[in-house]
Amino acid sequence: MKSKSKSTLPLRVGFITLGCAKNLVDTEKMLGLLVEAGMVLVGSDDPAEAVIINTCGFIAEARQEAKENIEFVLEQKRKGNIGCVIVAGCMAQLQGGKILREFSGVDGVVGLADRDNIAQIVEKMVRQQSAKISTKNASERLVECGDFKKQIFVDQARLRITEPCWAYVRISEGCNQCCSFCTIPSIRGPFRSKPVEAVMAEARELVADGAVELNLIAQETSGYGRDLGYKEGLAGLLRELNEIEGLQWLRVLYVYPTTVTDEIIKTMAVCEKVVPYIDMPLQHINDRILKLMRRGINREKTERLLQKLQKNIDNLAIRTTMLVGFPSETEAEFAELLEFVQEYHFAALGVFVFSAEAGTPAAKMDKQVPEEIKEERLGRLMIAQQEIAFAQVEKQVGSQRECLITRELGSQEIEELDLESGRRWYLGRHSQQAPEIDSECYLAADEPVEPGQIIQVKISARREYDFLGEIEREQIKHK
Repeated sequence: MKSKSKSTLPLRVGFITLGCAKNLVDTEKMLGLLVEAGMVLVGSDDPAEAVIINTCGFIAEARQEAKENIEFVLEQKRKGNIGCVIVAGCMAQLQGGKILREFSGVDGVVGLADRDNIAQIVEKMVRQQSAKISTKNASERLVECGDFKKQIFVDQARLRITEPCWAYVRISEGCNQCCSFCTIPSIRGPFRSKPVEAVMAEARELVADGAVELNLIAQETSGYGRDLGYKEGLAGLLRELNEIEGLQWLRVLYVYPTTVTDEIIKTMAVCEKVVPYIDMPLQHINDRILKLMRRGINREKTERLLQKLQKNIDNLAIRTTMLVGFPSETEAEFAELLEFVQEYHFAALGVFVFSAEAGTPAAKMDKQVPEEIKEERLGRLMIAQQEIAFAQVEKQVGSQRECLITRELGSQEIEELDLESGRRWYLGRHSQQAPEIDSECYLAADEPVEPGQIIQVKISARREYDFLGEIEREQIKHK
């Protein structure tokens, strides 16, 4: 029997994904399209006809990470392990052909608008690469960065790379808030909601595929539906999703404080599947800085909103994000932010230093804060939040919590984490822990537990931000 020629074998494609949850959804959709086209997915440093790097372009630090990954893949290409190198995602959309000029070994740049054409693009580029090898003609380097400003993605048929029991659901694209420091509108375009029926179809598909927890994401989830004339907005969407059979947890991420309505708060409080958790980036608390940031809110309104959320939603955990070192931020204004964080006791807090992004109004402002002062303020705020977080975790030791069991730990992980040997250990999260960004629970059991269950556990100790706990035998559900 004759063996198949190399040209008839399935194309091997490696993939690296960087950035936020929205980027991860794009990655999962592209992976699904590649597999549907008959391609085989391999590790990013394994021999492959093509490697795709789905990049983030939000801030300089993210772009630097992308460039380091591009260099890593190009080194594999120079060794002859990889054929084509394709840069996709936000940095590709933002910089286009500039990437080709900076990295001579990159074969193609694919922006956001051409995400759904990724399989055809890979096939085209591999053919060009083969022609170059056999005929020594220069292959055409590809730039596909079309207009993304009106496009709405359908995210069904994804090949998910998270644990099977949870998933992200992107409900809108782009942003109209135009914060003075942010590049998102220039990368992902204006705000546009995914139709309700499309969101519901995707959610049902994910639940049918084993997801018991859905996490709603967007640049601004709380503004959902306003561009569609959908008067029910996010509140109406939450009520629809709450009725999906098989769904157990529904989490709201990335709300914008000026578009959180009383109806959204009321709906979160009464829908039994909506967990008591909200992710609401505030960025700052000083009135002058908020105005310069173009956030559309001041301290008084922010505090009124926080009080309303806590009053109406029982046991609510609020996660937020702060930005330090904004142009002209004084020590007194930073001190006001630090004091606010110390007084408010957020359940979780992320902190970023200001990055002067080209094309944003903030990049042109006077009195840019020196890098050493930014870093010093970052450290002070993170230390303050660490003390708060450790105290909050300590209070929960000895309590009972319902946890979603996400996966079983392997023997090597158990050893590296210095967990008690001879027992089964599982990774889990309670309802006030969002995936990938918050702390986790390491849970011991004396018999097998099927991932995807939400069961009562006893919190026995804390390890830094994380919990150690026990899964009691009588709580385990057997199929």
